[in-house]
Amino acid sequence: MAQRKTLTEQQVEVLRWISEGCPAGVMEGDGPRVSAAALRRRGLATTSGSGSTWSAEVTEAGREYLAKVDSDDPPMARQANVSVTQQLVDDVIAAGGTLRVPRRRWQDPDGIDYENRALLAERYGKVPAGKRLEVVPIKDELEIRLLDAPGDPGRVELVEIQIPKTVARYHEAARHFRDDKARHEVSRAQLRRAVVIIHVIATEAERRVWSVTSIGGGLKIVAGGHDFYLELEEKGVKPRERWEKEVERYRSVLRDSPFYRDREIPSGPYDAGATGELNLQLRVERSWIFRGRQARWGDRTSWTLEERLPHVFREIEERAVKADRVAEEERVAAEKRAEEARRAAEERERQWHALMEQAKKRLVESQRAAVLRSQELAWREAERLREYCDAMEVAHGEHPESAEWIAWARDFASRLDPLSERPSMPEPPEETPEALQEHLPKGWSVHGPEYGRAHIPAYRRFG
Repeated sequence: MAQRKTLTEQQVEVLRWISEGCPAGVMEGDGPRVSAAALRRRGLATTSGSGSTWSAEVTEAGREYLAKVDSDDPPMARQANVSVTQQLVDDVIAAGGTLRVPRRRWQDPDGIDYENRALLAERYGKVPAGKRLEVVPIKDELEIRLLDAPGDPGRVELVEIQIPKTVARYHEAARHFRDDKARHEVSRAQLRRAVVIIHVIATEAERRVWSVTSIGGGLKIVAGGHDFYLELEEKGVKPRERWEKEVERYRSVLRDSPFYRDREIPSGPYDAGATGELNLQLRVERSWIFRGRQARWGDRTSWTLEERLPHVFREIEERAVKADRVAEEERVAAEKRAEEARRAAEERERQWHALMEQAKKRLVESQRAAVLRSQELAWREAERLREYCDAMEVAHGEHPESAEWIAWARDFASRLDPLSERPSMPEPPEETPEALQEHLPKGWSVHGPEYGRAHIPAYRRFG
């Protein structure tokens, strides 16, 4: 890839700083070293060492470039690249604190994952101090909001951590780590270095008034009431106890056993493949809260694990602050849900009492309607019977043997006719649970508002 012809103003400042012998107190942080690496790739500077031994020197091409910058016709400084995370934050601010963006779909692998981009913006300190980004899904879009984060200091400053060359007495957690050989995932060659790292972490944690306990191959740190687990391991090293048991087990089976047909044949010491690269893993419960944040540090070409310990502690501090914020948000949300549930229960109780009153009225109405219909049917039947009696009397009234039957039939019709007596309002029915339940809507019970449930469509009930 072709290099850009000109440098940014920041790169020029770093190049000039290198030409002056990298004086202390002029440039702080990791930024100058990153810029120095870019200058090295351009052939304008050379770098060597890492950590406290890091150094840089300007090349002849670098001196020539600085001479051009100081000449009467200097090269125009190139505009510095803006990261996509910084651009996202800038866009949200420019939009007034709320920005709508397309929502990435799983069937669109080339789409922009704005949710992850917002997480990275917070992780790399692109969000202004005291602010945070909130991503809210709204149908086919995401709404990114810049919100206040009370008590959130933003990016915590790095605090230098000294690594002692010798340790007179190790921290208790470091001694436990050293002696718990069965749990080791570091080689014997790197063990002393690993113990020193554990000692430094435990000591620094206690200096910050955090509690520290040893767990297996690492530490448990409680910061701000939140649990953090640090595990130290070396690349290429097997878990010692498990590996040695596997080696011993293999000695007791045939080498062509099907058990090892598709598996690595265990042999040799647990640290035979050790690379000397130590890595520190940060684990937490409910890790989804910190999705997108750095959780692993280790030896790299440009630095050692010891040099990254300040970043580990910064990450723990920032996570503790974020965990407090999430806990507060969850508390507020829980209170809101409880209040909504209380109001819903009160409303349901109010509706239940209203429905019960309606059910009682409907029970009375249905009983009266049933009595009325019964009377009307009896009246019509009595009228038909009287008509029949009249017909019998016309046809056979002169016969003495028919007179008795006709007389009884007329008496029966009179007794059947409800109008033979003065009509009055029926007695109210008994309000039994079974009778009232028939007059309640679906989802309601006579036993109380807490029984039954509101009707939910079947397609949503199990969604």
